[in-house]
Amino acid sequence: MVKYIIFVESTPEFLQLPMEKRLGYVPKWSQLASRHGVKVVFWGMPMGVKENVVCVFETQSGKDAFFKFQREGLGPGTPDACKRIKGTRTIQVY
Repeated sequence: MVKYIIFVESTPEFLQLPMEKRLGYVPKWSQLASRHGVKVVFWGMPMGVKENVVCVFETQSGKDAFFKFQREGLGPGTPDACKRIKGTRTIQVY
């Protein structure tokens, strides 16, 4: 089993959305993760760092499953690319 701690820096446009709308993305990300064999263990709002969200994911399917999930979620090459997420930092833990 591999776990990933992800710090997410949101875009200013995403942060301007009402909180209810932003929270609506959490179930969507959980469903996307599940399709790739990745589980959202927990998420929260960190303090003292520039990122706005921290998520912990785990997978028993290996690194490829996580990176496929991450790639689909970020949407490179699509019109939605970089509309919600400005940057991420990932820590892989065992």
